[in-house]
Amino acid sequence: MGKRAGVGGIAVFRPSENATAIERGCEGETVPLLSAPSRSGLGLAATRLFLGVLPPALLVLLVVARYLTGTKLGFDYKPLWDASRHVLHGASPYPRPEALIDEHQFVYPPLAAFLFAPLAALPFAVAAPLLAVVELAATGLTLRVLGVRDWRCYGVVLLWYPVLQNFLLGSITSLLALGLAVVWRYRDSRRGAPVTLAALIAAKIFLWPLLVWLGASRRWLIGVRALGLAIAGLFLSWALIGFAGLGSYLRLLDELSRLEQWKSYSAVALGMALGLTGGESRALALAACALVLLAIVLVQRRGREDADRQAFVLAIAAAFFFSPIVWTHYLALLVVPIAITRPKLSPIWFVPLAMWASYGQSNGHFWRVALGVSIWAVVLAASLRPAWRFPAFRRRVALPSAPLRAEGAYAAHRRGG
Repeated sequence: MGKRAGVGGIAVFRPSENATAIERGCEGETVPLLSAPSRSGLGLAATRLFLGVLPPALLVLLVVARYLTGTKLGFDYKPLWDASRHVLHGASPYPRPEALIDEHQFVYPPLAAFLFAPLAALPFAVAAPLLAVVELAATGLTLRVLGVRDWRCYGVVLLWYPVLQNFLLGSITSLLALGLAVVWRYRDSRRGAPVTLAALIAAKIFLWPLLVWLGASRRWLIGVRALGLAIAGLFLSWALIGFAGLGSYLRLLDELSRLEQWKSYSAVALGMALGLTGGESRALALAACALVLLAIVLVQRRGREDADRQAFVLAIAAAFFFSPIVWTHYLALLVVPIAITRPKLSPIWFVPLAMWASYGQSNGHFWRVALGVSIWAVVLAASLRPAWRFPAFRRRVALPSAPLRAEGAYAAHRRGG
């Protein structure tokens, strides 16, 4: 209320502008009230900073750091780039098994070299960054194909060390994850699913347990087509290089496993870190793989509503147990079981962030091997049972402050009276 001098010095009171506005139903603009930031506002700001700003900033920082230190991009891609150039000239891309030194040599089936041949036409300094961009796009497309629309999930995944390592080194794991996503989404397609799965198996043989999933889910025709296309692709690609390296390929893989399995994050590496021999560790890992394959069949026979998704996750788990070598970037595949189980942000999306504690190779240290194995085992186990209800992180809507609510209520009262 305002006060002014009236006629004869009599004080006359008049309503203030704000009160008049309230009586008129807040027809005028209400002067905003200053208040401290709410918890929901601070949380939203922190989310945008951590999941919206930090991922691209970290990505740029890591790329700049590599070039400033002379490391550059594509360390793992270089053997594949060289192999693609070799196969285009009909030469063998493989080293002799006895000449194998480390993992920095080409050991993929030859079809992988042909698939990446277009990039081999470019200089390596151009091909490596281009592949990095393709890998980054593949990560986002994987989430898109699996129906993930929560932007925060994209931000979290770009903070995973396995995803960043795959981007920096030029491995093909993000492309494999995209292939898994396509196989899952179009699992009933008699064209897309067989071709995609055949390419996956021909590029990385350890993904063959997906064939068991198709068989157990009675998609026999799709599985047979995928297996036939994979065999045909391998045969044709080897024929184009005169079957060079075919006779010693299995020995090459055995030698690679002997040299590298102990410093990875596989079940074999865990057994060796516990004091078992390589042979004993490999036998236990294969036994675990066989049990998981049996579980695929049993889950599908039970015929529950969610059986197909559970069997698919089990097939990915069997692939992890089967592979004697699980590098850090292999854990980028975990985005697939997480996305098909929890398409919105929940705690399970943050589990792979723990790999920052053991970046790079494990070098046989027990705690590092145990950490890596625990991460992929926990994620796969948690992706199996939707009954494990993780709380979803929901955005909170800020409510109006108490004074504004009081003014609105008073105005409504005046209009009604």
